[in-house]
Amino acid sequence: MSQIWSECLNTLRDSIPLSQYSVWIQPLKAFENNNTLSLLAPNFQVLNYINKNLKAQIKNAVAQHNKNLKIFISIATNQNSQNTQQHTTPLFEDYTFDNLVLGNANQMAYGATKQIAENIKTSPYNPFIIYGGSGLGKTHLMQASGHLAKEKNPNIKIIYVPLMDFVRNITSSLRHNTIENIKTFYQSADLLLVDDVHLIAGKEKSQEEFFHIFNFLFSGKKQIIFTCDQPPKNIKSLENRLKTRFSQGLNLHLTPPELEMRAAILLKKAQNKRININLTEDTALFIAGHISSNVRDLEGALLKLKAFIDFSKINHDFISKEIIETALGDLIKPQVKNIDINDIQKEVAKHYALTISDLSSKSRKQHMVLARQMAIFICHELSSLSLSKIGKHFGNRDHSTVLHAIKKIKKKHLESIEIKNDYELIKLKLANL
Repeated sequence: MSQIWSECLNTLRDSIPLSQYSVWIQPLKAFENNNTLSLLAPNFQVLNYINKNLKAQIKNAVAQHNKNLKIFISIATNQNSQNTQQHTTPLFEDYTFDNLVLGNANQMAYGATKQIAENIKTSPYNPFIIYGGSGLGKTHLMQASGHLAKEKNPNIKIIYVPLMDFVRNITSSLRHNTIENIKTFYQSADLLLVDDVHLIAGKEKSQEEFFHIFNFLFSGKKQIIFTCDQPPKNIKSLENRLKTRFSQGLNLHLTPPELEMRAAILLKKAQNKRININLTEDTALFIAGHISSNVRDLEGALLKLKAFIDFSKINHDFISKEIIETALGDLIKPQVKNIDINDIQKEVAKHYALTISDLSSKSRKQHMVLARQMAIFICHELSSLSLSKIGKHFGNRDHSTVLHAIKKIKKKHLESIEIKNDYELIKLKLANL
């Protein structure tokens, strides 16, 4: 580095705000030759900002140390691309919006992510942070935005990096004295995607460099999307200046998928060429009813089922619930719960498109009778109430009426596939309340 420029940096550090200095002045490369000081900006964004906002301050700082130096500010032509390309990670081919299953759990995050991808230079949601537990589809959503943004604008530069890769890059660059190259690389992004940003907590040097990169991109209106396992304000050992910047954008919580969404995920993933097994809606609901944690566990269950079917040489067209129980073993356990009778009435009424009061009414319409008998039967199975107490919740019906309803459903359960499916679906939904 030019000795004069090194002295100028000290002057500039004291005369302009630190945020401006670190984002715009520090990345400049200086070369001194024959009374000429050449300052090279890493990209046009830095060059334009310097010329518009900081050129006068730079000239004044240089004049204080050498009035005879002529100053030229231009763009660097050699960005050492071979050294920086290794610090990017490609987007996953399958993580697109087309491959995303939508449900109540991710509807809002999907809408926001897609809107950002379609309006990458003008979206008001910057930074955008998707947070939630592991295996809920945060990375899929984030990378889907990258695929769509690239489709809309093929010339856009997208950088995706898991946070720990970023930390390793910073550590390596400090060891080899190439920190400015790494910062320049990340600052060249039009869309920066960072996975698991919470892992930066407690890593002081990485936080410092990340802060400068963030400021640079944000001030240049470049889009930033992160995933995180919790709201940024709750991350321990994260500098307050990063917490405030992360929290100033749109932060959306991704919750675990509901039963129907989990079943839809299973059906979609079962059609994948890598798995390619024939699930029905009933069998998908059966698996989803027992695995409620996250998408990764659903994928693991599918792979386990596929392995069992392949190695047992079972016909893929005849995957029964009995086969699933055998294949998945301890993943499929009967869920014995003491369910509140009000929840049972609510779920049965919803299933049959009735009101709770309909279940207690004196109506003898066939549809209402079936729903009432189904609710009584499930109450007998899943609650600890006596027959007479169950009857009180259904319009003060007596012991014998309740017993009759239970017997009727037992008989219909054996005779009618439709009623059996109704019963199993309602139980699944109650098990996942």
